[in-house]
Amino acid sequence: MKVLVTGGLGFIGWKLCEYFEKNNIETHILDMKTPTKEQKQRFKCFTFDMANKDQYSQLDCDYSYVFHLAAQSGGFYSLKNPQDDCLWNCLGTVNLVEYCKTIKPKKVVFSSSMAVYGNAKEVTEDTIPNPISFYGASKLAGESYIKLLDCHSDISYTIFRLFATYGSGQDLNNKHQGIVSIYLSYALDGDHIPITGKKDRVRQIVHVEDVCAALYLAISQDKETKNQIYNVTCEELCTPERIIDNISKCLYKDINIVEKPGYVGDQVYISGKNDKLKSLGWTPKYNLQLGVQQFCSNIGGYK
Repeated sequence: MKVLVTGGLGFIGWKLCEYFEKNNIETHILDMKTPTKEQKQRFKCFTFDMANKDQYSQLDCDYSYVFHLAAQSGGFYSLKNPQDDCLWNCLGTVNLVEYCKTIKPKKVVFSSSMAVYGNAKEVTEDTIPNPISFYGASKLAGESYIKLLDCHSDISYTIFRLFATYGSGQDLNNKHQGIVSIYLSYALDGDHIPITGKKDRVRQIVHVEDVCAALYLAISQDKETKNQIYNVTCEELCTPERIIDNISKCLYKDINIVEKPGYVGDQVYISGKNDKLKSLGWTPKYNLQLGVQQFCSNIGGYK
């Protein structure tokens, strides 16, 4: 079996490639980033912008599964530069769909986002999407493009709507993406953490290792996951205050929270149900406490 992972040099993508490697799955990576020598030794890597449709001829033609994780992946950046968000998330996905129509993999797996729901409580996969950011809108458009593979070319799909994902290896230098990594970065540098919005706003988060286990189900339970959508979340309700309190305990330091004004398009309350994913046998291994402990104990991993 051979799989292609787009965005394979990103935070979640790289963890997924390592997960496949441990399961003896031949994995190729497509990313805009230039791979390191070590990454090229472990995986066959292709480097180009997915918005450029003329570059896809570089790729192999015999992938059994294509995992599409490449994206502009932040709500904040989508508001600052919606053109690039649309270019990478929409046009890049359209080009991948066209490529898959020619090579006909068994399945295309798409990492979508909780952002498609907007502000909502206890969403299920049947909840009507209502994105409030350009990022959420572009991910929802990506879902629609991916679904058309089944209609137009008899290629199945599985869509995973990832909630806020965190864990070791996340970029601590990026202060605009990753709620846990942002707070941890500030905590490592000092004793004050600025947050956007109120400290009691509600999110759900999920550890990257649990995400990889969920995505793998698209292969290990191929028939059961055919043409299905799944929420990927730990149902524990989290607030900035709770997350920071756990970071404070792990680092053995007192931390002060500084509330800053929020911005249009930022979700202030989002919670979801993962019953559908649990029906496949998946269950998150990390709650907030264990996840933050794992992150703090492995600072300095892959970036």
